[in-house]
Amino acid sequence: MAKEEDSFERKVVPQRDTLWLSGADGINLIFGIIIHVILTRALLSDDYGTFVLLLDFFHVCVILVDLGLPTLIARDGARLGNNLGSLTSRIISIQFPLMVMIGLLGAYAGVMVFGGWLVPAIFLASAAGLQVITYSLRASMRSLGEARWEAIVRVADRGVVALLMVSWANGTIEQFAQATLFGPVVALGITVLVWLLKIKPHLQEPAQPIPEINAMGTQELVSTGLPFLFASAALVINVRIEKLLLGIFASPEDVAIFQIAWLGFIAGYGPILSLRAVLLSWFGEVRDDFEKLSHRYRQSSIACVILCPIGIGIGMMVGPIAFETLFPDYVDVVNKPFLALLFAWLFHAMASPSLALIQVGEKPWNYTWILWAGISLSAAASLYLIPTQSNPVMGAAVAACLASFFVFALAFYGIRIGWATPFNVRPMV
Repeated sequence: MAKEEDSFERKVVPQRDTLWLSGADGINLIFGIIIHVILTRALLSDDYGTFVLLLDFFHVCVILVDLGLPTLIARDGARLGNNLGSLTSRIISIQFPLMVMIGLLGAYAGVMVFGGWLVPAIFLASAAGLQVITYSLRASMRSLGEARWEAIVRVADRGVVALLMVSWANGTIEQFAQATLFGPVVALGITVLVWLLKIKPHLQEPAQPIPEINAMGTQELVSTGLPFLFASAALVINVRIEKLLLGIFASPEDVAIFQIAWLGFIAGYGPILSLRAVLLSWFGEVRDDFEKLSHRYRQSSIACVILCPIGIGIGMMVGPIAFETLFPDYVDVVNKPFLALLFAWLFHAMASPSLALIQVGEKPWNYTWILWAGISLSAAASLYLIPTQSNPVMGAAVAACLASFFVFALAFYGIRIGWATPFNVRPMV
């Protein structure tokens, strides 16, 4: 028991927590590849493209369930102490009714816009919504330095889906949609049990002063989370906007090709999101101490400068081999879009420390509008490139690359001119 209680006195350590979450992303990447290999071989390219479109559309819809509240937990949870449990419960009670309403409406809207199948659409929408509900508890774990439990939950989610997909490899679209739902259901159950049995009973007394979100009512809490809602929506839409526009202005087959290239991109994007999540908590611990915050920002910036070129080199070597092995039917059309998306990954990674610093500052709207500026540029470029290029998939990939560079440039420039007010930390690069 003493060991468990001591574990909650640990500070957020970015190297350790990023390792846990990145390790989970690596395992989930394997599960994701298994899932999509089965789908591409069991479904026609048009059906596979429609399945992917619906799932991505629902992930965009249910981000409204987030309300930006899990980000508040991640930022201030370490200082809430034993008040964290009641705040997390309040947030979930706000989110759950929204999940039901938005899930049902989103299922109908998705089928109307992209075609497909209503019952599987409801399953897919529910799966996306439950992942958002689980995120509040996962954010609480991470804020306490318990990213290991979050990692376990994330692996359980994708692992269950992959296991069921393998079991139903020759199944129907409805069975594949059910498998996609069962993973989040199991993950939510494990998360609740871990929270109730392992974490909540051992929460310590809160730090002084107690963060102001502890005393907020529902309306004030939602209002405070609003900038982070727009930011969370941007993170979800940012990696899906090109795919959704391909679904509208091109064909489901083009979406299927882009999805295969996107799998290579997302293999590296998952660790980027893990890094940003950990940096948010790490910077948040010292957000009132200029010297410590400055030091932590410099450390993370130098690490990105060293690691990012290595990452892109590995991607250029491994990606084509993986496509040829796993998706032989797509290998002739997927390598060029993947290369463009690989450079998009590079710019997203390089922007992470600056974006996290701006997000933890006193003007988080700056962080939000940077992300939406990138989405706007990507949408504009996609609207031009997808219909006008002989290869719509390549047009979408180039649009993603341009947008990621724009976000990197804005974030880097923003730190230099003081968008992380009051910290105004000068970058080391």
